[in-house]
Amino acid sequence: MATEVPHGSRVLLATDADDVRSRATALLADVFGTDAISTVDTFGAVTARVEAVDCLVVAADLLDDPADLSEHTTVTPVVVLVTPEDEHGVEQAFEAGAFDVVPVDESNRFIRLGERVASAVAWQHNRSDAVDRITEELKERAMDEAPVGITIADFSLPDRPLVYINQAFCETTGYAITEALGRNCRYLQGPDTDPESVAELRRAVDAGEPASVELLNYRRDGTEFWNRVDIAPIEAVDGGVTHYVGFQTDITDRVRAEEAAERYAAEADRERGRLQRLLDHIEGVLEDVTEMLVRAESRAELERGVCERVADTPSYTAAWVGDCDLSPETIVPKVWEGEAAETIDGLVVDRDDTVDPVAAAASTRTPQATTDTEGRFHADRTLPFEGIVAVPLHHRETLYGVLVIYTDAEAIEENELVVLGTLGRAIGAAIDAFESRRTLLTESLVELQFVVSDPAVPLVRLARAADCSLAQEGVVVRDDGTILLFVSATPPDAELAAASAPGIDEVRRVGDDEESGLFELTLSPQSLLPLVAEAGGRLTDLAVDPRDGTLTLTVTVPDRSTGRQLLDDLAGASSSVRVARIRERDEPPATHRGFVADVEEELTEKQRTALQLAHIGGFFEWPHGISGDELAEAMGVSRSTFHQHLRAAERKLVSRFHRDDG
Repeated sequence: MATEVPHGSRVLLATDADDVRSRATALLADVFGTDAISTVDTFGAVTARVEAVDCLVVAADLLDDPADLSEHTTVTPVVVLVTPEDEHGVEQAFEAGAFDVVPVDESNRFIRLGERVASAVAWQHNRSDAVDRITEELKERAMDEAPVGITIADFSLPDRPLVYINQAFCETTGYAITEALGRNCRYLQGPDTDPESVAELRRAVDAGEPASVELLNYRRDGTEFWNRVDIAPIEAVDGGVTHYVGFQTDITDRVRAEEAAERYAAEADRERGRLQRLLDHIEGVLEDVTEMLVRAESRAELERGVCERVADTPSYTAAWVGDCDLSPETIVPKVWEGEAAETIDGLVVDRDDTVDPVAAAASTRTPQATTDTEGRFHADRTLPFEGIVAVPLHHRETLYGVLVIYTDAEAIEENELVVLGTLGRAIGAAIDAFESRRTLLTESLVELQFVVSDPAVPLVRLARAADCSLAQEGVVVRDDGTILLFVSATPPDAELAAASAPGIDEVRRVGDDEESGLFELTLSPQSLLPLVAEAGGRLTDLAVDPRDGTLTLTVTVPDRSTGRQLLDDLAGASSSVRVARIRERDEPPATHRGFVADVEEELTEKQRTALQLAHIGGFFEWPHGISGDELAEAMGVSRSTFHQHLRAAERKLVSRFHRDDG
């Protein structure tokens, strides 16, 4: 409700700051009118005019001493304007009798300057009437309707009973007025009321002093509530205490909030302690394993050392590393350490078993953890451990294996999994470095045998249609991505037809002798064999069995990374591909096919084709098994052009032979 300004009120504004004068004048004029506002710019000019105004508004920076206000506060109400730099003088301004102090800022306090000055003027004009209207009846109503409980105890009666209570007391305690009056207020106490707080009240009462305590009290229905009790003595004219007035405030919500905050703080302390213990534990593992990453000189030493360090950690019991480099079906421990680690011997984890944490870690590339007091982590084994953590060891897109940790802890922390996941990536990066270094420093190759059990594969369809088995005799990769595959058929009189197998562009028998069973197959880029060349592999053997519908490929690759990429490519092109054999060879295979493959990079496509056709067709035998004209026709070139390609290929072949021999 707006303050009613007495008619004809005038205000004197004293300030020497133009911006303050402008803003304050506008705010005052909104309430009093422009003609009611006058201004001066020195405090000395106030004395001559103060008696003619109803309120003085003065800027604190005009005052040498706030006490100087006292000579004017008896004449008219004074409102002091203070800037942030002057706020230290607020208390002195009030001590000098200022009615109000208003900060000069952008807050609502300054914007309401006109209303605050109007309040000062109205109080000056109406103070006597306002005081006279405060009757005993009004005071009693104020007590009755106060939002806090009010009681009065009579000290002239035995046991100091309550002789007055207000409605708020009844609402807080649940006691009716008739039930509460005439009794000492100790009936609010109960079994859990703090006796020390009660004794503090009693000591204050016995000494005739005020006191303030917080008590656990009980309502009429027996429910608990927290009560802030403030008491003060009422003295007679002779100085003796006749009554005590008490104020009861229900602070249950505040106390409950404080208790909750204390519980949360205690829980936070416990959590901090737990995390610190976890940090100490994890830091120890990280330090030990990091040292191992630096010191290890081989992948085998690294994996063994990691298992040893982890198993030696107090919170862990045993650890093993499973290799899943090129095994799409199972994960098998290849190195293990720790207490009862011998129980892991013979364990095989099916990678399709999504319930097994080890298989889940391999498929999701994220650490997995679970607990089981009976040690049932793997489908066919029960182990003497209560918890398991499976950590994938991977670098970029390559999964090298899984680090499996067993523990007897009741729970495995999420933060622990995060740290172990980081550790797994570091181990994976170290393994990747070992693999890369081994590839660069040695001439070893990885020989892989893939079995494709897919009747839709073109070569399988071709063999089934002709009811024969096929074996590789030679292969040429053309520049356009097509493959010339030379195969021998069993039985040799089988008739192969390209129309029976989409993906095989052309089938041609080499020579007229059906007993040789030699065929030249032109495979499209969409067939499986171009994937071998694209991945950097070399096809060293191929066999097709029409009875079980399988294609077996033997491929050499420079490293396991290439082998993994080739496996992924083959699996993406066919519905069923598995690795049947993995073997590392210290030297390239010393076979005729291997030797030919070694010089492939030096031969052009035409030269390779001419050499393969001449060799397979028996051109180097006497008498010739096939004529130069037939070979030229097979290549679609003239006889002279064919012989040019063949001689160039022979020259390069002999040159390479002598270079290797030397």
